[in-house]
Amino acid sequence: MSFTSFQFIFAFLPIAFVGFALANRWGGAKQALNFLAMISVVFYAMWGVQLLLVLLVSMALNFTIGNAIANLRENRRLAKNLLWGAITLNLVILGYLKYTNFFIDVANQLSGTSVSHFAIAVPLGVSFFTFVQIGFLIDAFNGQLIKHDLARYVVFTAFFPCVTAGPLVMQREMMEQLATTRFNVLDIRRITIGLTMFGMGLFKKVMLADSIAPFADSVFNGAQNGLALDPSTAWIGALCYTLQLYFDFSGYSDMAIGLATIFGIKLPLNFDSPFKATNISDFWRRWHMTMTRFFTAYLYSGLAMYGMRTGMSRRANRASKFILAAALPSFFTFLCAGVWHGAGWTFVIYGAMHGAAIAAFLAWREFSKFELVKPLAWALTMMTVVCGLVIFRAPDLGTALALLAHMFGLVSTQTSAHAISIDIAQAISLIVVLGAVTLLLPNTQQVLHHEWPVVDMKPEHVAVDAGLVAWRPTFSAAILSACVFTAAITSIGSSSSFLYYKF
Repeated sequence: MSFTSFQFIFAFLPIAFVGFALANRWGGAKQALNFLAMISVVFYAMWGVQLLLVLLVSMALNFTIGNAIANLRENRRLAKNLLWGAITLNLVILGYLKYTNFFIDVANQLSGTSVSHFAIAVPLGVSFFTFVQIGFLIDAFNGQLIKHDLARYVVFTAFFPCVTAGPLVMQREMMEQLATTRFNVLDIRRITIGLTMFGMGLFKKVMLADSIAPFADSVFNGAQNGLALDPSTAWIGALCYTLQLYFDFSGYSDMAIGLATIFGIKLPLNFDSPFKATNISDFWRRWHMTMTRFFTAYLYSGLAMYGMRTGMSRRANRASKFILAAALPSFFTFLCAGVWHGAGWTFVIYGAMHGAAIAAFLAWREFSKFELVKPLAWALTMMTVVCGLVIFRAPDLGTALALLAHMFGLVSTQTSAHAISIDIAQAISLIVVLGAVTLLLPNTQQVLHHEWPVVDMKPEHVAVDAGLVAWRPTFSAAILSACVFTAAITSIGSSSSFLYYKF
């Protein structure tokens, strides 16, 4: 049941909120949390009971092991062994569910065999709830767990606004909010802000992302099927998918944060106008921010520290120290982030490409005395992003290479009666309009910056007033929000699912 379905908006959400309010009124925060945990489990069960069992088993294992690790304060060696064993178990389960058939394909290619795929039902959001719980285990080992019980843990792990596609929450930022005696459920101002943010996200998804999606699908599907391509069509497909994913993911993130706000819980910011970035490092600080934060905190930092110590012990020169402490950790971190998204060589190469780009940027910043002018820096950043997303979207490497080759004129334009057919003028118009929206208009958190609906500290650039479109508790703002919400509701399609549900 997607956030964009009528069943969710007009049935599940009202029932969930009324039940939460009544539980809070009659039983305080404890019963409200119990209800929120139950309704989150019910929400996930609607995707399939078999998938729910995986989530429940995962939560039971990690909750039990995490508490055991936290209680082993006097035996750090055993706690460390238990931590590594639990992380390995999580990754093995994730690997089996998500990557088994990919490994079978690789083995078939290397050995010339034809082993069939396993019939594996991959749980929605399995990468998200697995990594959220790995973070819980690491915090348990580091003695950083906030007071919690089973209900809080279930809400932390499976809270319905973020269990399917993030954001990746840290236990400390969630548990601190849940350690209350009673929720202020009927805060009309907060509910209005949450509904406004949800409506803005819904508008982005169904009015913007879904409007440009057919052009991206036509180009990528046509390239996969061997239809004739030319450079302009290839670029249109690449740019259309780039903007589709931008508004799809941005819309989802807004809806998730808005839903949590309605229930009085703040989630971390996950999207901050990444297409305004002027270098690839800044892009990843703005795109899928909680994933970047997770990999930085739990993977990159450790690798960088190890590389730094190794460089110092070997008395390496400046270049070698940079490679050990920055370049290699960055490359490996983003390689893992690429594989985390999905099973396939396209994801491996996507991660490797961004890892190499981050390493190159860090090297430029470390060793070069020159600074690129912002327009050129932005263009190079966006070129990297667009090319990477071609690989990310393509169903296989052959399709990705064909599109990239045509984009840069590396092959001659094909002439065939079986060519990809799209409305070029309409596609370009949408690219121009949506591109202008991403670069010129304030983002959601800037519109709502007076209220600040997320748990993070407010960055300086967000404090810039959004002018006439800044949210205010006025009648005109209510009318505008109602119009946006109505337009989005009436545009919901039958197959409007989020792209990140695949990952």
